[in-house]
Amino acid sequence: MGIKPVITGSISLSDVRVPEDNIIGELNKGFYYSLEYYDKSRISIAAQAVGIAQGAFERALSYAKERKQFGRPIIQFQGISFKLADMATKIEAARLLTYKAAWLYDQGKVDPMATSMAKRTQAEPP
Repeated sequence: MGIKPVITGSISLSDVRVPEDNIIGELNKGFYYSLEYYDKSRISIAAQAVGIAQGAFERALSYAKERKQFGRPIIQFQGISFKLADMATKIEAARLLTYKAAWLYDQGKVDPMATSMAKRTQAEPP
């Protein structure tokens, strides 16, 4: 949801020779370059997930205010209001972790733990 699926797969190359003029970056550092890319991309993924979660929360909140049961809006029932409060709390925590990871990136201090934590908060539904 929110992202068009990306086709992924494995590539295996054997006995491939690359002319020196075609080498990008430093020789034998490709794995480390990909790890650096993941550290940076986790921030974007986390930010997108926060936006999707915020949108879902706003729709749920609006529905809870409109939907009536037993003559009153369902938001007035503890079970619903507690779930909405939990959602809001998890979204805010995810947002702040994402902001921290992005701020560190902007400062030139990419922190794999911060980017991983920001993305990790998206793994569980709010």
